[in-house]
Amino acid sequence: MFAALLITFRETLEAALVIGILITFLTKTHQEVFKKYVWIGAGLGVIGAVVTAVLLRMFLGTFEGRTEQIFEGILMFVTAGFLTWMILWVHRQKGLVKNLQNQVQYHIDQKYTVGLVILPLTAVLREGVETVFYLQAVATLAGNNNQLIGAAIGMVIAVGLGYAIFRYSLKIDLIKLLKVTGAFLLLFAAGLVMHGVHEFQEAGLLPIFSFDPLINISHILSNSSLLGSFLRTLFGYTASPTLLELLSYAGFIYMIYLLEKQTDKLLFRKFATGRK
Repeated sequence: MFAALLITFRETLEAALVIGILITFLTKTHQEVFKKYVWIGAGLGVIGAVVTAVLLRMFLGTFEGRTEQIFEGILMFVTAGFLTWMILWVHRQKGLVKNLQNQVQYHIDQKYTVGLVILPLTAVLREGVETVFYLQAVATLAGNNNQLIGAAIGMVIAVGLGYAIFRYSLKIDLIKLLKVTGAFLLLFAAGLVMHGVHEFQEAGLLPIFSFDPLINISHILSNSSLLGSFLRTLFGYTASPTLLELLSYAGFIYMIYLLEKQTDKLLFRKFATGRK
C-alpha cells in the first residue's frame, strides 16, 4: 500500500502543480475567463488515464503462461523507464513556472484556446498514464490488486498539498521534496528491472546466469512474510535472487547515478554560458 501511496502522491502532486501554476497565473493577470479551458484539459486528461487503465486491465487478462511472463517482464521494464525519465526530468525543471506562464500568455495572445486545453491535458494525461503503469507493476510485484486504498490516500494528500501551496501560499521546497520521493522511486524502479529480468528468465528469454539462486535466505526473511512482502513491493526484494537479477539491480542504480551526474554537468554548462 505504501508504494501505491508514494507513487500516486508524486504523480498527482506534479499534475496539481501544473494546474495550480496555470490557474494562479490567470487569476493574477485578471484573465479568469480562460480558466475553463484549463479545467477542460485537466478533465480530459483524467478521462484519458482512466481509459488507459481499463484497456491495460483488459489487455492483461488475455495472457497466460509464458506469454503472461513475457508481458509482465515488458511491463516492468517500461515502467522502470518511465520512472527513470521522471527522476531525470526533475533535475531540469529550474524554469518550469516561467515557461508555463509564457506558454499560457502566448496562447492567449494568439487566441489559440485549444493550446490552453492541451497544456493541462498533456500534463494530467502523462502523470495519469504513468500512474496506471506504476500501480499495475506494484500489483504484479505484490501478487494482488489491493492497492486502491494507498493510491486514494496518496491522491488526496497530493491534492490537499497542492491546494495549500497555491491557496494559502504554503512555503515548501518542492524540488527537494520531489528529489526525496524520487530516491525511493529509484529503488522501486531498480526492483522493477530485477523483477522484469526474473520474468524473462522464467520465460527462457534470458538463459544466462539463470540457474539456481545465488543465495537463498527464505528461512530468514521470506517473500511471503509481512516485512518481506513490504520490501518486495517497494524495493523489489526477493529472498532467492539469481546472479543476473542482482547484477541488473545494481547496474540500474549505477546507470541512474551516471545519468544524473551527466544531467547536472549539462545544467551547469547551460547556466555558466547563459543558455536557456
